[in-house]
Amino acid sequence: MLRSGLRAGSLLLLAVIATGLSWVVGRWWLDAGNQPLRVTWLAAGLLLAMAVVVLVMGWRMRRHQRGQARVEPLLAARILALAQASALTGAVVGGGYLGQALVLLPDLDFGGRGTIALWDALAGLGGLLVAGAGLIVQSWCRIVEDDDEGEDGEQRRSRPSA
Repeated sequence: MLRSGLRAGSLLLLAVIATGLSWVVGRWWLDAGNQPLRVTWLAAGLLLAMAVVVLVMGWRMRRHQRGQARVEPLLAARILALAQASALTGAVVGGGYLGQALVLLPDLDFGGRGTIALWDALAGLGGLLVAGAGLIVQSWCRIVEDDDEGEDGEQRRSRPSA
């Protein structure tokens, strides 16, 4: 679990690196005379379902943030870990699938590669949705401490700084 949290820019950089690596490996694979790797609708569907599951699990934290529910600290830590892991995984997986779609762009009309590229792009979008869901849930896990109140709800006296 990252204490400072994940940043969207870091995830974007990770996705771009994964896209580049996937494109290089995919280009090498096709140049070696192999067929493109096939992705089915199931990959895109599962990634979309994962994004929904992350949001549903994190909704408890959103309700806690609004004061509508209480969440135990251990559960909150687990939800935060799920959010961060989902964000990292979604960025890598999304970038990987988008790289494979980019490899197929020059040959869309050859041997059904247009369909494969479409499913790669949709799976890549699903991965990026998982990353986005992770970032959203991570933001819901932030605890805003009120500096004016003590644990018992009484106003604290401000001490002059030395």
